[in-house]
Order: sequence, then C-alpha cells, then structure tokens
Amino acid sequence: RVRLSQHSPLLPPLRRAGYDVQGCVHDPQGTAVVSFPVSVGDTMRTLRDISLWEQLSLASLLQRYWADNQVSCTVTFDPETEAAILPRALDYFQYHLKGVSFLPRIDAGAYAQMPYEGISREKYQSMLSALDAVDFSHTSHERELEDRFCDADSQKCTF
Repeated sequence: RVRLSQHSPLLPPLRRAGYDVQGCVHDPQGTAVVSFPVSVGDTMRTLRDISLWEQLSLASLLQRYWADNQVSCTVTFDPETEAAILPRALDYFQYHLKGVSFLPRIDAGAYAQMPYEGISREKYQSMLSALDAVDFSHTSHERELEDRFCDADSQKCTF
C-alpha cells in the first residue's frame, strides 16, 4: 500500500484503472491509501521465512556498507517464538544500527492498512483482474522549480 494526499493528481487515474483507493483510517480527509497487488512468485522467501536475527543482520550490513544515513528498517518478529529475545537482539545490534522499528508478525496484521500484507493467490488474481492500464497522460504533475542555493563564499542563501 502507498499513502498519497487526497489532493494528489495521481488518485483519479488510479481510481479509473480500478485500484483500491481508501481513506486512511487515521486521516480519511487528508490521506488516501492505494493498494497495489504484487506477486513475489513461489520461490521467493518472504518475511515469514526470515528470522529476526537475519533481518537485523541484513539491516546492519546495509548500514555499514551502503548507507551514510540511517537505513529505514522495520523488523517483523514472531511474538510467540522471538519476542523474548528482542532485548538480547537490541543489545547485540545497538552499535550497528542507527535506528530500527519492530512489528509483531500476526495474521490479522499489527494495524490497519499496513504497507504490506500477505494475500492468497486467489485474492491476488482477483485484484489483478479488476485492473486496467493506468493513464497518467492527462495528469498535471510538472511544475517549474526555481533555483535555490547557498553561496559558501558570501554565506548568503537564495530561496
């Protein structure tokens, strides 16, 4: 799912193409939530197959070798088998990550309109069959941006 402003020029073409667009449960007047069906195939490992430790290790690897800034990472965990080891995992990775979020992996979802959720093959096919091609050709999304910069020599900024 992707969140967009209710005033986004992208929403009308998405609605016309059959995408599921709902008001955000926390801000229905200001924010829309668009659902996009995605298939990862039958051979791809999903979060249900990847342990808390492996997710933290991957985030740590990306933080160390790829990102100068904070890697955005939400680690899902099985509340039955992994909740008790959260303190130990945080202690181990405390100097390897700049920040991390944790989300319990539960069938009903941890909260409404989560960014991603597993769906059945039948639900995926049903969502996909309701879609037409998206036509953004009449979408006004370009605007002229003025130059904004700072001059280190004069220590002046132009906004």
